[in-house]
Amino acid sequence: MMLSQYSGIKYGYCLEVETGHYLLFDNKYITHAYLQGDDARIFRNELAIIDELKDPESKTGLLIENIISLYL
Repeated sequence: MMLSQYSGIKYGYCLEVETGHYLLFDNKYITHAYLQGDDARIFRNELAIIDELKDPESKTGLLIENIISLYL
């Protein structure tokens, strides 16, 4: 089951809870990427780093969108 975790200005991602895999997509649903294994682990680590940042960097969501755009 995919749960929507983030929906931003241009990009978003969902998490498959059972497996820990991620589905990254643009909001126009033109491109997408399914991350599993090492790619999902690296993406999860990058999200953890963003969560540890102080305000205002983490409030805008632009860092998350930049990470998603790297995979797409």
